[in-house]
Amino acid sequence: MKHLHTLVIVPIIIALFLLVIQQSCAQVEMPVPSPAASVSQVIGVTKISVDYSAPAVREREVWGKLLPYGEMWRTGANSPTKVTFSTDVMVEGKKVEAGSYTLITIPTENKWTVILNKDSKGNGVFSYLEDDDVIRVEVTPKKAEMLEYLSFSIQPQSDSEAHLIMHWEKLQLPIKVTTDTKANAVASIKAGMGIYGRAWYDYASAAEYYVQNDLDVEKAHEWATMSLKIRDDHFFNQWVMAQVEAKKGNHKKAVELAKKAQEMGAKNGGGFYAARKASIETSIAEWSKK
Repeated sequence: MKHLHTLVIVPIIIALFLLVIQQSCAQVEMPVPSPAASVSQVIGVTKISVDYSAPAVREREVWGKLLPYGEMWRTGANSPTKVTFSTDVMVEGKKVEAGSYTLITIPTENKWTVILNKDSKGNGVFSYLEDDDVIRVEVTPKKAEMLEYLSFSIQPQSDSEAHLIMHWEKLQLPIKVTTDTKANAVASIKAGMGIYGRAWYDYASAAEYYVQNDLDVEKAHEWATMSLKIRDDHFFNQWVMAQVEAKKGNHKKAVELAKKAQEMGAKNGGGFYAARKASIETSIAEWSKK
């Protein structure tokens, strides 16, 4: 019994000892002057992300003093600020391929130079190579409300345009980013069909996108047909096929399919159907007149 007691007690003592050591060795966390931050936003099918560290004003005169005019700035603090695009984009009208880039700016009183750089050496302005520049554009800063810590935001303007905005102190720098959402969506659909093509919903979604964006209606019909072959008891692909038929000018057939989708959706469509109910009703009324 004594031996058994020892076998139980010793592991407990060892575990407590290791716990004490672990706690004593734990890293102390303290607030940092320029905390790390990140922001991301999807525009169409393009994800735009910014990773940066946010310095504070701390009652300093920033523009032209803390950050001298005409000199390169890492547009943040600590590590280089990184901007990432998941697809090819246009930044202020200049093409930028999908990838991650270091953001460098050169502030002046009236115009800023914005640079996206491949940063092959990895230290931003401190190891800057002009040969690594992807684009250089001029952007006009704007007056803004006081903001103590530097911040980036991505404000969608449409499904193919966003403004990447740096805001610090009483200044904003809006950078226009555009993307060919239709081309990117088509490429994604074509790639996805090879991987997930057996899913009825993927076929139906692809067909609907093609119809609604005036793309290849025959391809849309092919995909809608495939979706219905896989599953014919859901309102959504019935409704998609109705849209395809209407696009092809077969309005009588479109009305029949839309009414069928309406009946199915009313029975078990839930919120998915509720979001499309009004559109289906409107379409039936319009197609019935043709």
